[in-house]
Amino acid sequence: MVRTTTDRRINKIDMITVSAVFLLVLLLSLYTPLITDDLHFKHIWNGFDADIGSEVRISSIGNLFTSAGNYYRYSGGRVVCHFFVFAVIYAGKWVFAIINACFFVLAGLLIRRGIGSGLLSENMFLLPLIYMSMFLLLPSWGDSVLWVSGSVNYLWAGTVMLWAVSMIDSSRKGAGNYIVTFISVLLASSVNEVFGGMLIIFIVIRLFSSRIKAAGYYIASLLCTLPGMGLVILSPGNSNRQVMVDGNSDIGIAKAIKTSYDYLSCFISWGSVILLPVLIMLFYMILHREKIKKIFAAMALPIACFAGSVALGLSGVVIQRALFSVILPLMIPAWSCLMDFLCRAEGSEKYKSVYLALASLTLLNLISLSFMQAAVAGLCLVIMVLVRYLMKVGSGRKSGRKPGSPARLSLIVIALSGIIVIFNTVTFFIDVQDYDSYIAEVASAMKRNDMVTVYSASSQRNAVSLFFPAEGTIVSDYSLSWIFQYYVVEGNKI
Repeated sequence: MVRTTTDRRINKIDMITVSAVFLLVLLLSLYTPLITDDLHFKHIWNGFDADIGSEVRISSIGNLFTSAGNYYRYSGGRVVCHFFVFAVIYAGKWVFAIINACFFVLAGLLIRRGIGSGLLSENMFLLPLIYMSMFLLLPSWGDSVLWVSGSVNYLWAGTVMLWAVSMIDSSRKGAGNYIVTFISVLLASSVNEVFGGMLIIFIVIRLFSSRIKAAGYYIASLLCTLPGMGLVILSPGNSNRQVMVDGNSDIGIAKAIKTSYDYLSCFISWGSVILLPVLIMLFYMILHREKIKKIFAAMALPIACFAGSVALGLSGVVIQRALFSVILPLMIPAWSCLMDFLCRAEGSEKYKSVYLALASLTLLNLISLSFMQAAVAGLCLVIMVLVRYLMKVGSGRKSGRKPGSPARLSLIVIALSGIIVIFNTVTFFIDVQDYDSYIAEVASAMKRNDMVTVYSASSQRNAVSLFFPAEGTIVSDYSLSWIFQYYVVEGNKI
């Protein structure tokens, strides 16, 4: 096969992009301080609260398995993720930073892999655009990507979910490929409470709408979700976690519905930009009178993500970073729909689908009481209508201007996004210094038994960078107890 000049350019751009993203995430991961739970995970797990003065540091591989076992018995079913949290914190910051950067890079590559192969050559800057969207559009970025305890549970787990989706949709056949698919599905369904259910919905829709392999392949994949879901859901520590972390001893139907509504509202609000191309493609397919099966095939993963956001409500409490688990997988259909729409949309349906998508997004945000997002979507709709009207008015006039090329427009988007990334990176290091100063002040006050200073220092914690973990700005008796144990009792350096 002869490689074209465009292919070589894409490969060079991709290599530069992957290297730059890897180094940036590596640097940010390396300098992110240990925060609250990270200090906890340095010790053999015996429960959520610190037993001041009696905690034992993890000092061997055997301690890792002991801690994981105790976590499963006393604290919840995410034992797979938390075993790796124990492991990377024990191994050291460099080990974590390198692995974490690899997972972020891999997540972007898997998102690109989910786009139809025929669309990949349409824009040589596709991979940089994907990574920019990951830097700017994923929720609770610092908590979910850089914080050790959060990154393993959300970035790493989410990447495994992307891997499972990619394998299920792979056109490759053969025993080896099937085995890898089943392993990915089993692992993805065992990392948290929602991925198993999301995979079931996704696989069932694939089975009845766009089957590219034998039905037995999809049925076997469905069966592989059950052991993972059972591992997470049947943990004896779930009830204890519900009380200690979520603050609920008993979740009634009314509260579950209310929390599900709150999660769905946040999903629509924070995922508006990612949802927009999905809605545009949905309306285009409807206006184009595509077959129902084809529409369901395109919307399989968005439907699963919507269901996942609702299922999060069963916890009874809204935790912002939890939405990372349902918004990251949504990036695959978002980019796929965007590229598909840009490549094949034509005629009046193209504009009508954009109008309908913006109108729907405005309505959804109004229903979810996200008035700012509704106003933005509504404004975009007005601008689109106005631009379309001006285009019609000036359609009879000759113009020497040529429409901007995709490459030029992509470079503009990358440049503007890059400015935001640079700002958040610079301010990130300012926030790190601020956090270290806070820890030093609090630890010093604890040694003096000056509790007034300990609690008054909390009002100064206000991160500027979106990359700095919000968890570092939260001050509670739980966080203070582990600061006291690690920095005062054990005398570790800041």
